[in-house]
Amino acid sequence: MHITPEYELSVIIPAINEAAALPTLITALGKQQGIHFEVIIADGGSHDETLALCHAAANKVNIPFQGIDTPAGRAKQMNAGSLHARACELLFLHADTTVDEPMLLANARDAMQQVRSTTSDDKIAGHFPLRFVRTNHDHDSAYYFYEAKTTLNRRDCINGDQGFWLSKRYLQQLGSFDESLDYMEDARLANKIFDTGRWITLPGKVATSARRFESEGLKQRQTLNALLCNFERIGLHSFFDAAKSAYQQQGQAQTLNLEPFFVIIHRLSFTKGVRRGLRYWMDTGSYVAENAWQLAFQKDCRRNRETGTAPGEGEPYSLKFYDQCIAPLITSLPARVVTAGLTAVWFYGLLVIMRFR
Repeated sequence: MHITPEYELSVIIPAINEAAALPTLITALGKQQGIHFEVIIADGGSHDETLALCHAAANKVNIPFQGIDTPAGRAKQMNAGSLHARACELLFLHADTTVDEPMLLANARDAMQQVRSTTSDDKIAGHFPLRFVRTNHDHDSAYYFYEAKTTLNRRDCINGDQGFWLSKRYLQQLGSFDESLDYMEDARLANKIFDTGRWITLPGKVATSARRFESEGLKQRQTLNALLCNFERIGLHSFFDAAKSAYQQQGQAQTLNLEPFFVIIHRLSFTKGVRRGLRYWMDTGSYVAENAWQLAFQKDCRRNRETGTAPGEGEPYSLKFYDQCIAPLITSLPARVVTAGLTAVWFYGLLVIMRFR
């Protein structure tokens, strides 16, 4: 006997001390139309009134609400939330997400259903394009590029800020979020989906704060993000544990200091010998070569921005040409060797500059 779930969607939000931001998100979710959903706040040990304020906000806008206590750690919190979900469909959001469009969730549900109707399995996941909420207009072209990237379904273009929508069954098949990670759990799950299923871009947009980029420095943070994605891809997972101390030393409002991370990378690269270290650099070269498409996409973004086109909506002529004609050359073995060498020169050159500045 088939039992219809009580809700169409469970929105799961991990939180620690988010009393300032989360009630605002819940109030915004209360304006959603055309879909029956619940909100689950997975609290990892808040010392403020996060759950109480969220419960009050949910009651005010008449949203079914669950507040659960979980061990700290975003992966653990999201996994715990999924176990409490009363819907077959899950949407994971961050606490600082902003939702403005009243039909966002209903339209996303319809998009997921339409794609699933064309395939025989359930291995589909969706993400929203992203808009950054900023306090200034510095680096406009860079933010345009990063927002446009979030409309794509390519590796390392999808992260938890955009929201992950997938079925509970598929999440279980993927092994849920990796609880051994304190961060990058979203990237690891995204890559599992690339390996086993299919990503789609959902209609509409969600927004997130650019405060980390603005306080730490956009270039510094994006450089570190690229390094993290690289080490996740090439399997240098020891970096994530080693980098915890560097993160702890980083003040919340200070410009991000990349030198401690570069020192850790150098040390770890050759801990297993020169041969293994060279292999890591070769793998890094392959990763950089695979991402050379971003140079072509930057050209598209520059042209589309000049014509007033919204991020992600312009025609990617340069990217299409790159994929068809240039990518096979860039990802060839000789090109990957050259790229590995150039990347190593960039890395150690920058490390020397940071050491002696």
